Amino acid sequence: MATKSNVCASIEGKKVAFSTRQFFPGPPEINEVLGQRIYTFKLGIHGHAQIQTSLENPEIERVYESSMIDVNDDIQGGSLDGWCTKAIKSPKKKTGVTGTHSASQGIVSGHVYVHIQSGHREHMQSEDIQNRHPEIPLIINEKRIKN
Repeated sequence: MATKSNVCASIEGKKVAFSTRQFFPGPPEINEVLGQRIYTFKLGIHGHAQIQTSLENPEIERVYESSMIDVNDDIQGGSLDGWCTKAIKSPKKKTGVTGTHSASQGIVSGHVYVHIQSGHREHMQSEDIQNRHPEIPLIINEKRIKN
């Protein structure tokens, strides 16, 4: 069964589809855990990533025990970052979910790892977070408060 999460989550798979308003490929580097070259990337402003193909042998291949690994598991956040073991192809620009903004969409493959770097604003302002951390913004813009 597919798992969905938008807070403190990661996914790992063989092929991962993504959609984001901003896509930033990073320089290739050597991953010490895998012992091979990886291609880093960042998805900004409403990043979404979903596993299309799972790892062939997760018990051996999975890098992080906490990662979700099943087909259709997905993560969504204000900012996601990750890496893959195959070179990244340029994403396609398409109409986004809202219909008013364009989105970069594509697929990264090889061994792919993506995690949430920053959750959604709705989560940060949720009643649960506000109750646990009342100092998180009670007043967003003081200039708008009328005396």
